[in-house]
Parts: sequence; structure tokens; C-alpha cells
Amino acid sequence: MLVLLDSNFLLLPFQFRIDIFAEIEALLATKPRYAVPEQVLLELEHLSKGRGKLAKFARSAITLAKQRCEVLNIEARDADEALEKLAGRGTIICTNDKVLKEKVRKRGSAVIFLRERQKLSVEGYVY
Repeated sequence: MLVLLDSNFLLLPFQFRIDIFAEIEALLATKPRYAVPEQVLLELEHLSKGRGKLAKFARSAITLAKQRCEVLNIEARDADEALEKLAGRGTIICTNDKVLKEKVRKRGSAVIFLRERQKLSVEGYVY
């Protein structure tokens, strides 16, 4: 099972102190394969260039992604397009982006998202 993480999802551990990997594994009752498209890392790198909490969180998210996830090289304009292209049966997309969530659900992917700023929920059928 392949779990793909969006940049907004990789920021959750630092914004809300949630162990996303432990929560995902509890939801799925298994240890999946984690991956991020390279566009997600580029998006986080762009955010990390600034100052303040978000930039600090983005730098930490990049480190986390590189430690825990496989980086996928896919041709796409941006992170959302890359995740949409990778969506389908057998993949789970982790995002809090409403528009992206709807697009990947139409392609057959389950979606994991943050609910009530404290817990993760899954929507869709997990193959």
C-alpha cells in the first residue's frame, strides 16, 4: 500500500504536535510505504526560505520527509498535479486541501486528512 503525503500534511507534526506516521498506521492497521513527489519537497523548500514559524516548520517537514519517505520523480507542474497523477486504486493521499481531496477521490484514492485539529480520518475505500 502506497501512502502519498502532501506538503500541508507534512507540516501537521509541527503545527499540531501529531505523529502522522503513528496515526496513519493505526488507521490502516498496517505499516504502508510512504512517498512524496519531488514537487512536495520543492513546495516545502519554497516555504522554508522565509522567516517565522511556518519557515521553521517547513524546514523540519523537509527533514522528516527525507527520513521517512521515498521521493518520487513524476512530471507535473506542482505538488497538487503530481499527487493527482499518482492517485488511483492502491494509493492513499494524505492532504488537507479540499480541492485536491475531491480530485483524488474521483480517481479512486482514499484520502487521509486532519479532523478537528487533533485526529486523522480516512475517507474512501482502502485497498
